[in-house]
Amino acid sequence: MDQRSRKLGILLSVAPDHPNFNHGLQLAAAALNAHDEVYLFCLDEAVRGVADQRVQTLKGYGLRLFACSFAAQRRQIPQNDDALYGGLTMLSDMMATSDRLVSFN
Repeated sequence: MDQRSRKLGILLSVAPDHPNFNHGLQLAAAALNAHDEVYLFCLDEAVRGVADQRVQTLKGYGLRLFACSFAAQRRQIPQNDDALYGGLTMLSDMMATSDRLVSFN
């Protein structure tokens, strides 16, 4: 069996209080526990969850956190060091380099 770590991309576009936001975080936690590389991109309403303690805790365990800068701007959410903010090119790169991409909308 191949021992290299897998790369999992997770796209969230729902608000932090939506059940699918939590499902995405549970998948990220399980993948991090399996020593996979996990990339999380917050788009649309999910940018409201970048500062969420659940997300920041996973970041402390190695989650690579990205967020849509345009979505944050539209929602008047200040950009800070909680995530790396960028555009859809960043999402495209995540999709291209991940072994698997899962989307929670």
